[in-house]
Amino acid sequence: NNRKIAGVRFVPVRFTPKSSVFKNEECGGVNFIVTDRARFRPLQAGIEIAVAIRRLYPAQWKVDDYARLLANAETLAAVKRADEPETIMRLWADKLSEFRRARSRVLLYR
Repeated sequence: NNRKIAGVRFVPVRFTPKSSVFKNEECGGVNFIVTDRARFRPLQAGIEIAVAIRRLYPAQWKVDDYARLLANAETLAAVKRADEPETIMRLWADKLSEFRRARSRVLLYR
């Protein structure tokens, strides 16, 4: 919430998973509450979250495990360095604009 990401707020939660590596262990987490769908930018929120996790838990978070999902080595390196989220998003701003232009021609709903 300190980063004031538009359209979303974060609420701490405690829970006990019924399966996974942490089965039957109390865990801490965060609920995301989208407060304004029109202003919420999931990509920005994801980068903000990744950088925050990297800064809070640099040794524990196995960021390399996400390389295949992210599919962008430059962005992964920037997250590893815990660069500012704005800096990371500028890395692919041009390509994102190109994608949005191309996508706009085939959107069923606007």
